[in-house]
Amino acid sequence: MKKLSFLLIVMIIWTSVYPKSANADDWYEESQDYFTVYLSDGTVLFKIGRRIYVGDQYISQDNKKYIVTQVNTSKKIAIAEFVEDVELPDVSALLFNASVSAFAQDKDKTIGIYCTHTDESYLPSDGKASIKGKGGILDVARKLGETLRNKGIKAIVDTTSHDPHDAGAYRRSRQTAFKIIKEHRPIALFDLHRDAVPKEEYITRLNNQEITKVRIVVGRSNQNRQANEAFAYRIKAVADKQYPGLIKDIFIGKGSYNQELHPQSLLLEFGTYDHTKERALRSASLFAEVVNMVLFGGTIRNEHTRQKEKVPQLAKESTGAERGGILVLLFILIGGGGAFFYLSSGKEELRVKIQNLRNLILDVKESISSRFRK
Repeated sequence: MKKLSFLLIVMIIWTSVYPKSANADDWYEESQDYFTVYLSDGTVLFKIGRRIYVGDQYISQDNKKYIVTQVNTSKKIAIAEFVEDVELPDVSALLFNASVSAFAQDKDKTIGIYCTHTDESYLPSDGKASIKGKGGILDVARKLGETLRNKGIKAIVDTTSHDPHDAGAYRRSRQTAFKIIKEHRPIALFDLHRDAVPKEEYITRLNNQEITKVRIVVGRSNQNRQANEAFAYRIKAVADKQYPGLIKDIFIGKGSYNQELHPQSLLLEFGTYDHTKERALRSASLFAEVVNMVLFGGTIRNEHTRQKEKVPQLAKESTGAERGGILVLLFILIGGGGAFFYLSSGKEELRVKIQNLRNLILDVKESISSRFRK
C-alpha cells in the first residue's frame, strides 16, 4: 500500500510539473504528410498537417462549425459532422467604438512573435522544406514584426531555435514564450508555422497578388481556450471584412500549444511547404493590418506621425454600447487570465503569470475609470 501511495504521489507531481504542451506536437513525420477530413457524403472538408482526434472542431471559411466524430490514424483520414453556423462578433464596434480605441491607447502596445518549428521552410523559395534553425518561417515572422513596427507597435520577434522538429519542440518553445511574456508583457502572442498540405489548400488572390491563406489554430486542452477562441473569432471577423479570404479557417485541436500561458495567444499557419515564401510574406503584412485593427482600432501610427496627431476627445456620457464593449474586454481578460493560475507551472513561472493577470486587470480598470471621469 505504501508503495502504491508513493507511485500515486510521483504521478501527481509529474503531471503537475511536466507541461501539457509537451503533448501538443505528438505527431511527427520525416516527410511532409497530413490528415484529410471528410464529411459523411465523402466530400473533403479540409486537410491539415497535424494529427486529428475525435472531438476536434473546425470553423470553415464560410463560418460553419464541424466536429470530428471518427478517426482512422493508420490511413490518416477522419470524418466530421456539421454542428452549427457560427456568428462572428460584430466588429464595427470593435473598430470604431471610441471606448475600445481609448483602451488600446492605454495599453502597452507590444506583440510577441516566435516560431516553435524554426526549421519550417518554403521549398520553391528556400530550396528545402526544412532548414534547421534557419527556416523560411522565420522570415515570415520578421515580416510580421516589421509591418507591426511600421504602425508604431512594439513587436518582439524571437528567433530562438527549437530544433529538432519533434515531439519536444513545444516544450522547448515554451521557454521562449515564457521569456517573451515575462520580459515584455505582450498584449498578444503569436506562434508562426507553415502547413504540410498541398499548396492548393492555401493559394488565393487578393489585391491582384497571389498570397497564402492563414489558418488559425487554437488548442482545446488549455485553460485559456475560451479567451483564445474569442480572439481568433475577432481576428477572422475583421479579416473577412477588410481582406476577404485571408483567413482560411480556424482549427480547434487537441493539445495546448503553450496557449495556457497567455489569454490572447494563437498558432498561425502561413501557407504550406510548397508555396513560395513571397506569398507568405505578403500575407504576413496583411495579417499585421488586421491585428492592428483588432487590438488597437487601427489608430496606431508611426512614432513621428503619432506625435503630430491629437487623440480625439471622447464624449462626456458613455453609451450602453461603450460600457458593453469595455465589460466584454474585461470579461475576456479575467476569464482567460484565470489560466495564469495553472498549477503545472514552476514557482517563478506561476508568479509571472499572476503578475501578468493582475497588470491586465489593472490596465482595464484604469481605462474604465479614466473613461468615466471624462
